[in-house]
Amino acid sequence: MSPKLFKRFILLIFILLILPNLAVFSNNTAIQNHYGVNLDQNIQSERFEGYNLFIFERKSSADYEIINRTLVISDLDGNLYLKRELYTEGALANFAAEFINSTTILYGDGNGANLWNIYTNITTTLGFYGHHDYEMNYANNTYFTLKCYVIEINGTKYLFDKIVEYNQNAEIIWEKDTMDFVYISQWCPFSDMESGIADVTHSNTVFYDEDDDSIYLNLRNINTFYKINHKTGKIIWALGEYGDFIMYDLQGMKKDILFYHGHALEKISNDTFIYFDNDLHNQTDATNFHSRIMEIKINIETMTANVSWEWIAPTEYYSGWWGDADKLPNNNRLGVFGTHGHPNTDLGARIVEVTDEGNVAWNLSFAPDGSETFGAYRVERIRFAPFVSKPRIQSMSETERLVEWDIWYNFRSKTEFDGSYKIILDNKIKKEEEITFPKYWKPLTVSYVLEDLSIGEHTVEIVVMDESGHLSNETEFDDSSDILTFNVFLSKGLVVGLSVGGSVIFVATLTLIWFKIIKKKRTPKK
Repeated sequence: MSPKLFKRFILLIFILLILPNLAVFSNNTAIQNHYGVNLDQNIQSERFEGYNLFIFERKSSADYEIINRTLVISDLDGNLYLKRELYTEGALANFAAEFINSTTILYGDGNGANLWNIYTNITTTLGFYGHHDYEMNYANNTYFTLKCYVIEINGTKYLFDKIVEYNQNAEIIWEKDTMDFVYISQWCPFSDMESGIADVTHSNTVFYDEDDDSIYLNLRNINTFYKINHKTGKIIWALGEYGDFIMYDLQGMKKDILFYHGHALEKISNDTFIYFDNDLHNQTDATNFHSRIMEIKINIETMTANVSWEWIAPTEYYSGWWGDADKLPNNNRLGVFGTHGHPNTDLGARIVEVTDEGNVAWNLSFAPDGSETFGAYRVERIRFAPFVSKPRIQSMSETERLVEWDIWYNFRSKTEFDGSYKIILDNKIKKEEEITFPKYWKPLTVSYVLEDLSIGEHTVEIVVMDESGHLSNETEFDDSSDILTFNVFLSKGLVVGLSVGGSVIFVATLTLIWFKIIKKKRTPKK
C-alpha cells in the first residue's frame, strides 16, 4: 500500500471508529420528552441499540391520583416514535405490552386485552380481562391471562388465582386453579393483603412454552414458580420456597429461599430462566432493599437450581413491586425498577441495561415533574426489522472464501417466525433462501462460499426479510457492518476491510444520506 493510500486508510478508520464514540459519550444529558417527563441518561458504547416499548404511569404525589397512562415506543435517547393514551381503570400491573409479531402489539389496559397493529393503526379488543399478564399461545391462536377470586374459609377471606385460556371468541377453553396445589399455610409470614383480603398467591407471570406444551406460572407471594402440563393441568415441578429443587446462590451456598416476591419469569434457553427478584419481604433480612436481575439454571436429573448470573442493584433502585428482566442479543440484560419512588433519591421509574460483566451500559430514569411522579411495570427492547452481525471471513483456499453472518429477529419472540435472505455479490443475487428465525432472540448463522474471485474490488451483502416484508437494510441500524468490501491480490490472498480510494469520502457521505432517507421511510408514524 502506498503512503498516500495508507494515510487515507487511517483517516477512514478515524471517521468510522473514533468519531462515533465521541458522539455517543457527548450525550450525557437530561432530555425532555413529549410528555414533559425528564429522562436522565448515562449512555455508553456497549448498549444494545434499538427502541424501548413500555407503558408508564403519571401520578400525583399529593393525592396519588392517576393522571394518565401511556404506551410508548422511544429510542434510547428518549425521543418518541409512537404513543397511545390508554384507559386508566385498574392497576398498572395489568398494563403489560409486548410484540406478538412484526406488526402487532398485545397489551392490556382498563378495557382488558387488546391488539394494536402499529402500521395500520387498527386496534382489536379481545373481549376478556385479566391481571398482570397476557400471553399468546401461538400453537392454538389463543390467549392466557390470570384471574383472581376470593374464597372464605373458617370465616377468613383469601385471595387465589386461576390461569385462564381464551379463544378468539373470548370463550374460556382451559383453566388451572392455584388452590389445586397451594395451601393457606403457605401464605407469606409478612401477611400480604390486597384490599383487606389475605393475598395468598398473587400470580404475576404466565409464560407458555410451545416446545412441550407447558406453562410457567410465577406466584409472587409464596416465592415459587411452577411448570405445568398444559394438556393435563398437572404440576411437573416447582422451584422456590415451596419447590422441588435444591437451590444454590451464585457463590454456591445452599439456600432455602432463592428470591423474594419476584416478577417477570421468562425462559431464555432449555435450562435457564431470567427473573426479577424484588427482594420484598426478605425472610432473612427484611431491610435488605436490594432488587436484582438474576438468571437461574436448572438440572432436572439432579433436581438442582443454581443462580448462574445476577446484577444486584444499588438501594437507589430498590422496587418492592413491579419489575422486569430481559436478556438482549449482545448478552446484556435489561431491567425495570419501576416504582414511583426509591430510597435515597427523588427519581421514579428506572430502566437500566447492564453488561454481562455487571457494568451499566445505559440507563433511563424518570425524574419528578413538579408534584408528579412516574412508574413503569415492564419494558421490551425491540427493532422494526431483522438485523445482521458484521460479516466474518474464514480462509479456505487461495481461490475461495467462506463468509458468515449471524441473523436475529426483530425482538425477543416466544415462537419461531419465517423469513428469507438474499446474498448479493457485486450487485448480483447469488443466493436466496427461506429461513426460520429462532425464538428467545437467539442468532441464526448463515454462510456463503465466495469462489473464483477476480483480482480487484468485490462487494458482498446480505439482506434479510421478516414475515411481513421488513428488510434489514432499510433501518437506521444497518450500516457498513452489513456490507463487506475487500481487495484480492495475486500473491496475498484475501485482504478484508473497507476499500480505500479517492472516492471513499464521497461514498461515505452518499451512504449516510441514503440511510437517512431509508430511516425516514421506515420509521413508523407517531
